[in-house]
Amino acid sequence: ESGEARFTGLAPGPYRVSILAKSYDELTTDIDVALTTDNNTPGASIDAILTAGSHTDSITVQGVIDTPLEEANTPAVLERQQVKNLPDRPRTVNDALPLAPGIVRLPNGQLRLSGSGEHRSALLVNSATATDPATGQFGATVPIDSVRTMSVLTSPFLAEYGGFTADVVAVETRKGGDKWTFELNDPLPEFRWRSWHMVGLRSSTPRVNFGGPIIANRLFILESVQYEMRETPVITLPFPNNESRHEGYNSLTAIDYTINASNLLTATAHVADQHTRYDNLDFFNPQPVTPDTSNTTYAGDITEHAAFHGTLLDSAVSATSFRAGVWPLGDLPMILTPAGNQGNYFSHQTRTSSRIEWRETWSLSKKFFGTHTLKLGSVVGGTTEHALINEHPVNILDSAGTLIERIQFTPGLPIARTDVESAFFVQDQWVFNPHISLNLGLRAEEQEVTDAFRFGPRAGLVIVPFGNGRTILRAGSGVFYDRVPLNVYGFALYPDQIITTYNPDGSILSGPFRYFNLTEPAAPHHSPLIYRKNGVVGNFAPYSINSNIQIEQIVSSRLRLRANYLLSHSEELIVLAPRVTDTTHAFVLNGDANSRFRQFELTAAATAGKESQIYFSYVRSSSFGNLNEFNTYLANFPPPVILPDARTFLPGDAPDRFLAWGVLTFP
Repeated sequence: ESGEARFTGLAPGPYRVSILAKSYDELTTDIDVALTTDNNTPGASIDAILTAGSHTDSITVQGVIDTPLEEANTPAVLERQQVKNLPDRPRTVNDALPLAPGIVRLPNGQLRLSGSGEHRSALLVNSATATDPATGQFGATVPIDSVRTMSVLTSPFLAEYGGFTADVVAVETRKGGDKWTFELNDPLPEFRWRSWHMVGLRSSTPRVNFGGPIIANRLFILESVQYEMRETPVITLPFPNNESRHEGYNSLTAIDYTINASNLLTATAHVADQHTRYDNLDFFNPQPVTPDTSNTTYAGDITEHAAFHGTLLDSAVSATSFRAGVWPLGDLPMILTPAGNQGNYFSHQTRTSSRIEWRETWSLSKKFFGTHTLKLGSVVGGTTEHALINEHPVNILDSAGTLIERIQFTPGLPIARTDVESAFFVQDQWVFNPHISLNLGLRAEEQEVTDAFRFGPRAGLVIVPFGNGRTILRAGSGVFYDRVPLNVYGFALYPDQIITTYNPDGSILSGPFRYFNLTEPAAPHHSPLIYRKNGVVGNFAPYSINSNIQIEQIVSSRLRLRANYLLSHSEELIVLAPRVTDTTHAFVLNGDANSRFRQFELTAAATAGKESQIYFSYVRSSSFGNLNEFNTYLANFPPPVILPDARTFLPGDAPDRFLAWGVLTFP
């Protein structure tokens, strides 16, 4: 504590002392250890004063915000150690996300984030985009054991984030440490028990995690591998034909290499392969009506962090590939009845998509009427999709079993789409003094396939009104744009529907009518923030204007309270709706939809000791908009019937949601 170091047992003579400390210049001095006159033992002393080095290190701190120097809307942060031992045993980031306020998992497994589907949010892994460019859905998320923190940012007002109108899920993976470690989690399988007898396995989810230095102080590695086999029962169906089977593996490798004191190189490789038997099984869709599915994800990212002249430059290249397949269990027509469906699932899909991305971010700090933390950056990426979709006939029966409608399909055509995305941003976190900070930013982005150039200004304010720093007020507002998936531009190559309706006696009531797949131009828009060629098919620019106000109270070092209100109004959302005229029958994609989302959140976080933590949140939200958003019909599991569009409360709307979870440690 006094800053003194002693070395004993030295023989008299000359010595060279070298002192190294991170962020300081090395100090080297020569001394002569001689015998002391008092007790005839060797002794010598030096005063060592280290000077700050010429390089700058970047340190990222994840945790509780105690100062107003951060975002105008604080994220919900989930740490690996907090969630990995909870009773539901989350295995991936996707499993853990419903622990955050405002995120709801639907019965079909899809997530609703701030009242919206996954396609309206962004998933980032070490700042690299991890969403499927074809569907906009989240790809396979990384193993929970490889995660350091998961941050759910609801409408973050920093301009560095883009490609979303709802939430950003930012995942930071762990690094290999200075010592080798090994973990084995969930090694034992779970058995299925029925009538006091063991009937096979219900699940097996072993996870292995290890890491450490390959070259001391220079090269580190972390490896997380998990295998999963899980039988999920549907209690409304009879055993043994009431279970879907999910099986696959998930692996992440992270490597860190310290080039020198000013340069750090990091690389990650993520591979996941998952297969599901009887996917989307439920009471109305028994096993023969469900499809088998396969999803494979390959992702790699290389980032260099370079510090020079008091600034930091992050350069990164990432590449991802997604492969998805949906296969019916047979060629029988799908039969829809009020009491449940029969036959085989109607849609057969194979899809391969990819994204390659180059990111540059330059950060620096300057003093001018306070402290300015400036960040400038660019993102350039290319995406591709290759897909083929074919569909089997669908028969619709009434309660008496009489055919009332038949849907046939033309053969699907091969889909091959490409796109180039680019974005540029600048932001300034301006701290006037310890009580006031202002976040200002502007993001400009473009998708070549949409023929639209978009500007998104954002601003946030943080105030600490009292000297004790225990009360923090935050507010922000900004314009956000969705990334339009490539499936939207492959819709014209989907199978056309041929619909025939019948009288009760079996005679034709109407049809057969062929419904063509059409995509319209966006309605003329006069916003000064969007520049596009009017009349161009598919020139969509879905956007939202989000505003937020928040108050946080630090009651004590062990208890924090936070209240937050978010208002989001979205326009130009893409919907699919049938359209019938005297000359044309069609299903039309247009950008005429809108939605409104309001959410009040009250959160409390309490700690006791070093490891005990309890979280409680109450969320009251309202999500209202158009039902026929494109992702309902252009994703992996489209419904067989395209209904007329309607405006009402959206799936996942949660008027009142209470969520409590935590970890209590005992002696």
